[in-house]
Amino acid sequence: MPQTDSRRICGPEESIPLPESNAPKASLLNEEQKRWDGRNFDTARPIFMQCGTVTEASGSAYLEMGQTKVICSVYGPRENVRRRDFHMKGQLTCEFKFAAYACKRRRGYMQDAEEREFSKVVVQSLAPAVCLEKFPKAKVDIFIIVLEDGGNALASAISCASVALADAAVEMYDLVPAMSVVCHDSIYLVDPTQREDVSTAESDGEVSPRLTLAIMPTSNEVTGLLQTGRMQAHQAVQAMKVAGEACLR
Repeated sequence: MPQTDSRRICGPEESIPLPESNAPKASLLNEEQKRWDGRNFDTARPIFMQCGTVTEASGSAYLEMGQTKVICSVYGPRENVRRRDFHMKGQLTCEFKFAAYACKRRRGYMQDAEEREFSKVVVQSLAPAVCLEKFPKAKVDIFIIVLEDGGNALASAISCASVALADAAVEMYDLVPAMSVVCHDSIYLVDPTQREDVSTAESDGEVSPRLTLAIMPTSNEVTGLLQTGRMQAHQAVQAMKVAGEACLR
């Protein structure tokens, strides 16, 4: 006699899965040659930002870009008890984490490889803009949680962390806006959504070429750069130009 799972409720045999969307996944543009949310290629989603969302932190910020929601809290400068030797410059640390419910695929409670890489990119992007020599033998801790990943999560986290540092009264040379660009043939999509990332990946059969750029607008200095996927040299140069112009806007 075959064993059955008494805890599982089986659906009817004639049931079919619901379609995710009526639009084809591999198509990036609609009939009007615009993106599916009505934006042009070089247009970013509207931004909502608020400071002081975490009252117990030294500084905090909350950012929304479409369906992407990020919250960041900053603690410090405070004494670095782990660093025993005296150092003239302070230390900047970051913990980047996706909430368990932020993505379609449930995230774990511990940091995975992608989140650890994003943490390093955030530190590399923000460290040149922070006056680390102002607090020797001290550290500033940054904690970033992505509440919902609707695309462009890393760039949103860098921008949100930059504002949170300013809210914590940490001396900085400049704010650090960031932006991501997805390259598909000759099309460069600024501030890609999660659907656009998946569409380009499914159409090519590989990881969609993406470039994330962080700059200091006053000095026009690039502080952070992360590229994923295969991209030709001329495509990378053009993507950096498009992302830089989007950051300045």
